Amino acid sequence: MDDKDAAILRQEIERLMHELDDMRILGENTIEHSTQLENTLVEQNTKLDLLKDKMKKYLSPQLYKALVGGTSNAEIIHKRKKLTIFFSDIVNFSAITDSVESELLSDVLNQYLNRMAEIATKWGGTIDKFMGDGMMVFFGDPEFIDDAVHAQNCARMALDMLDELSVLRTRWRQIGMFHTLRVRMGINTGYCTVGNFGSSNRMEYTIIGGQVNIASRLENLAEPDSVYISQATYALIQDLAVCEFVDNTSVKGVHYPIEIYRLTGMKGAQSLATSMIETSRSGFVLKELTYDAGKSGARERDAMKHALRRALDLLERPTDTVTGSPGPATGAPRAPAEKP
Repeated sequence: MDDKDAAILRQEIERLMHELDDMRILGENTIEHSTQLENTLVEQNTKLDLLKDKMKKYLSPQLYKALVGGTSNAEIIHKRKKLTIFFSDIVNFSAITDSVESELLSDVLNQYLNRMAEIATKWGGTIDKFMGDGMMVFFGDPEFIDDAVHAQNCARMALDMLDELSVLRTRWRQIGMFHTLRVRMGINTGYCTVGNFGSSNRMEYTIIGGQVNIASRLENLAEPDSVYISQATYALIQDLAVCEFVDNTSVKGVHYPIEIYRLTGMKGAQSLATSMIETSRSGFVLKELTYDAGKSGARERDAMKHALRRALDLLERPTDTVTGSPGPATGAPRAPAEKP
């Protein structure tokens, strides 16, 4: 190879080296840019996750799932649907606020609402809203299973809430809350209008209709620590639940009498629990209980908890309310109290 060919070869090698350097620089820039894009993507995903977590605190799990999953749109739309509606509130809460430190009362109320919300979610209820110390839940939308299942799950939810309230009372006494918070609940089943209501800029997913008002009135009529249900709900749960007839009564805004029942328990668990505690007009007798972690089944444990919480509930009640019935003596309900 002569000098001319060698010179041409050196020039070609230099050209290729320059191209290699250019490609190396381009590769480094591409990697750097890709890293920046990846970091930006991670940052945006983190912000999106935080936003989703915040959304979960303001929306029911069912509505959150429907919105995020794309099965529901943020539009002003609604429909008629058969639902089971639940209302609850704390008896004489306004009077209690005047005699308890606000910090303590706030802690107690937040603990109460937090546990009630967890129980509602456990049974598949859609939490419509919190109203101070009150709570509104409905079953049947946005996820629908079956009218009877919705009513039965709502009944189980209400009973679980009453059981949990007994646990919370013990905890509250330990932190200095000596007022006994008592809760009343109302349940009704019927056709409502459910969907998004409001303006194009601000809307609320909720339910309206006469059946919603009936559930609210039943809650107003209920005795402390009791669950009043309508005949419509009773018809759907009577095979599984233990209920006592209260009265036929007229409620404000409804032009026909409402047949009211008091929900006292579910048949399987309560029948076993009843054998563990015997009530009378003067008090109760708690039978000897034997618990073995390895032998006692879930049904037996649930019955023991029911009996023990029943005994604790009776001990906490004023002496003039202890009767031989599973709860306050039934009779004509009191007149409904207007909600603020």
